[in-house]
Amino acid sequence: MAETDRNRALAALRFRALGDETRLRFLEILSDREHTVADLMAATGLGQSLVSHHLRALRDAALVTTRRDGRWIHYALSRPTLATTRLVLYELD
Repeated sequence: MAETDRNRALAALRFRALGDETRLRFLEILSDREHTVADLMAATGLGQSLVSHHLRALRDAALVTTRRDGRWIHYALSRPTLATTRLVLYELD
């Protein structure tokens, strides 16, 4: 039962993270390859603190992973299937 509770809590956290258009845009951008905060800032025109805020929510929901390379942190989708999940969500009637 505890495992089910944890899974339900994680699912709710993921749905909250996916309930924001900016975060969905980040997932779209990350669907082709990993990107840094600077990449996402350039692609969206958002400031560093706002980009970092949204990435934190996606990371907390286990939707993105990070890889450190020197002073840069690269963000990527946690699972390749997230790219196809986006298509399913966008086509719901």
